[in-house]
Amino acid sequence: MRRKKLTPYLLIAPFLVSFFVLFLYPAGYSLVLSFFNYRGYGVAKDVGFANYTSLLNYSAFWKGLENTAFYFVMHIVPEIGLGFVFALILHSGYAKRFQKIFKPILFLPQIIPAMAITLVFRIIFSRYTGVVNQILGMDIRWLEDPVISRWVIVFFISWRGIGWFMVIFLAGLTAINQDLYDAAKIDGANGWQTCLKITIPLLRPTIFFAFITDAISSFKIFTGVNALIAGGGMANKDVAPIMNQVTTNITNGRFGMAAAAGWLLFLVIVIISLIEKIIINGWKKADT
Repeated sequence: MRRKKLTPYLLIAPFLVSFFVLFLYPAGYSLVLSFFNYRGYGVAKDVGFANYTSLLNYSAFWKGLENTAFYFVMHIVPEIGLGFVFALILHSGYAKRFQKIFKPILFLPQIIPAMAITLVFRIIFSRYTGVVNQILGMDIRWLEDPVISRWVIVFFISWRGIGWFMVIFLAGLTAINQDLYDAAKIDGANGWQTCLKITIPLLRPTIFFAFITDAISSFKIFTGVNALIAGGGMANKDVAPIMNQVTTNITNGRFGMAAAAGWLLFLVIVIISLIEKIIINGWKKADT
């Protein structure tokens, strides 16, 4: 009996050890470090909340947060919405036979390295030799003008994420009992009514998961923006994401400040996730 009780714990022990060593301990250490001035060597100086107050009074921090919020808000509807639409199409009776062809094509942007995709985007949107300007016969500063380049970044994020959310929604759709659709069809419900009354309500947990994962990934965006706009360097503050505050402080040896920026970013993600949870729960109550 003791062996039977201990076996599950022994099986999950590797995960628990790796979780503690690679995540829990570093996270706790970074939280403590955020209250110190530390350059990676020497003695760490206790500065209390000075790192946090410095960041909150730093205009570049708020600009980075504004840019990241813009990317998140502007891409979430087309990315998740188109992912849902493609999932519905591929799950329908007419298109199921083509799933093996279109699923890899739509998911392909997710498995291509971000740096490789940004190189292609830089070729397409280059001011002087870019494909778009050459076709249109125009001189648009796609990657130089901060106002325009932010929309190019939104397009880049959306294009990469559609296939990912399509797969998530397809998984949710396969879990819905087909008998419900058959009963609705017998009762005379059309496709739009079936989608509103059966598909979307039963996909509520999947939709919530999609929004949460999108919020987390959106506020951690880093490589795509900097590689697309700055060619691998650090993008200027007009388009830079909030993650640049973490990496810039690490590069400059301000590890305490970098840790504080990371925890402020974590707090923002928690707040966004709670807001989304409240909205989803309110939607559920409204349906009932």
